[in-house]
Amino acid sequence: MVALTAALVLAACGRKAPPLPPELVRPEPAEDLVAAVVADGVRLTWQRPLRYSGGQRMNDLDHFVIDRAPAEAARPTFVHVGRFDLDDQTRFRKERHIEWVDHDVVPGGRYLYRVLAITLDGYESAPAGPVSVQYRAAAAPPSGAP
Repeated sequence: MVALTAALVLAACGRKAPPLPPELVRPEPAEDLVAAVVADGVRLTWQRPLRYSGGQRMNDLDHFVIDRAPAEAARPTFVHVGRFDLDDQTRFRKERHIEWVDHDVVPGGRYLYRVLAITLDGYESAPAGPVSVQYRAAAAPPSGAP
């Protein structure tokens, strides 16, 4: 009788599969990271990852962290320059294409960017990138132009 009770308790504990190691629940990196110069900064675009590194479908992606480093450095030191929050975790159809603009760039500056995907539990992907870009501000209109 004790063995039967123990078997029932263990079967009802809610665990349907063995726990996964952390490296399998990290998001895959973002895909297709591209940097482009726009009039007011550098626009980054990328594709949202849909799976964990272990291959399972992911529904708990929370945000992206955008890092930047000067491109001239022999050993670039990346710093966080932005965050893109997601609000579609409960939606069936997730936003796939992401876009973010860095307005804190100076004309002539060369930059490296990378993007990290972060889950609700804080698991971090490997970085997507780096991609390189040189910011050239749009030409000012001629003086006296309407």
